[in-house]
Amino acid sequence: MAHVGHSWLKTKPGSYKKVCDRYHQFASEVMSHNADLHDVIIVGNQAQNTIEGFGIWDNPAHAAALEDTKDFAAFIADVTNDLAEPYHRNDLDLLYRMNPKP
Repeated sequence: MAHVGHSWLKTKPGSYKKVCDRYHQFASEVMSHNADLHDVIIVGNQAQNTIEGFGIWDNPAHAAALEDTKDFAAFIADVTNDLAEPYHRNDLDLLYRMNPKP
């Protein structure tokens, strides 16, 4: 069964776009050198200043180790002052994955 790493960020007012852009950069960096990471979906609600990311991994250990990487440390260092709350993460089991339409 695949594993889903889920993270949630609440930004300070006025920082939403900056954090969204940096989160996108972080996800691109991680995908470029992690063959176990198949998909990343980043969603947000600007009115609530919230951003959520879902990464679909083959290996739960690789997903769990993400927070110990230089990519993650650089991402958090870049956005910490723009967050209204600490970074949140939880782990989910992927129950169903439908084939996306082209």
